[in-house]
Amino acid sequence: MIQIYTMEKSLDKYTGEEFVKKRINQVFARPKNRIAFHNKKANDLRRSLLYINQPLHANVRILNNLMKDKKEHTFHKQYLNGKGFDFRVHTHYVNYNDKSENAIYGYIVIRVNDEKIKIIKND
Repeated sequence: MIQIYTMEKSLDKYTGEEFVKKRINQVFARPKNRIAFHNKKANDLRRSLLYINQPLHANVRILNNLMKDKKEHTFHKQYLNGKGFDFRVHTHYVNYNDKSENAIYGYIVIRVNDEKIKIIKND
């Protein structure tokens, strides 16, 4: 039995150019287009999350510097503000002493009172 293969044409998902498929599941004309498509998609996602990730990463850098050799420490709120710490963002909540507390990656941020903030490394 003789099989006849037809050359199926398709449009490149990134550039819109027409090409002949070499595989049934091929959606890009060339590897360069596939890489550019996925890079653009990842960059668009990063840009859309920048408003939240930028302060989070800044907070982690601040906490990493302040807590180098400490397991826990209490800071004045104005001191943290002066360092550029943003209290509006956190990554998750942690149950600490039967209370739900804000956490930023590996740190628990506890508001002791209006003036004092306790930071605990949560290894």
